[in-house]
Amino acid sequence: MAAALPRRSGAQPAPLQFGVMPNVSTRILLAQYQHFRAFLESESGRAVEVVTAPGLQPFHQRTLAGAYGVVVTAANLARVAQLDAGMRPVAIYEPRIPGLLVARRDRVPADLGALRGRQVAMTNPQSLVALRFVRWLAVNAGLQVGRDVMALHARNEDSLVQLLTGPDTPLAVMSRGELNAIRPDLRETLVVWREFEQVPGFVVLLHPDLPAAEAARLEAALARFPRSEAGAAFFAATGFRDIRPIAPAEMEEIDPVVAETRALLGQP
Repeated sequence: MAAALPRRSGAQPAPLQFGVMPNVSTRILLAQYQHFRAFLESESGRAVEVVTAPGLQPFHQRTLAGAYGVVVTAANLARVAQLDAGMRPVAIYEPRIPGLLVARRDRVPADLGALRGRQVAMTNPQSLVALRFVRWLAVNAGLQVGRDVMALHARNEDSLVQLLTGPDTPLAVMSRGELNAIRPDLRETLVVWREFEQVPGFVVLLHPDLPAAEAARLEAALARFPRSEAGAAFFAATGFRDIRPIAPAEMEEIDPVVAETRALLGQP
């Protein structure tokens, strides 16, 4: 992948790499973000490329390595990138992200006790939704993931549905965005069994080495985007409703899961 910041020889700068976390399939992400990409391109006066990675772990590693000039990622990954690589958080998506427990319509569990000795499916164990679920399950059912319940990792959203067809996996953990990304005919076989929590939305960060003038143009563009036609099209495609400036306290809210996030990502 091309680096975000070095420039090619000659007058034209290299395209700005707009890294978007792979919370849904690459095909869906690229379609959702084309209006956003075009808006940033027109506002910044620089070519912009939307890029992602084959999973949260490689995406986060590329973020830390400086591969992206602009990054959209989960709040816990954003906090780690801020603390460990100096990435600068500038905006946050609204509304907060619902964490959902989803079951098959024809196999709805009676209670959380149905998970004991069985499996719960999830696509992104490093996601904030998954981390908050682990803590929520311990508090509300006294069940520990890894001891009482095993986490079964699915390759993508549609694979989650396949895992729910077996008797050993009564529930899947997912965000509302992941649920919406499931193929409609498969989604019709599912029911939201419980919304267990709402976590902070995705965070937009800028690379610390972006030139000050360019960083200022990007921040100004992000502030105008929600009220633009491109923003309206983006929100219609994704279900988000706003992208607004982020306060330091909102990043500090993530601190209780920073160590666990690093551990899941294989960081010291």
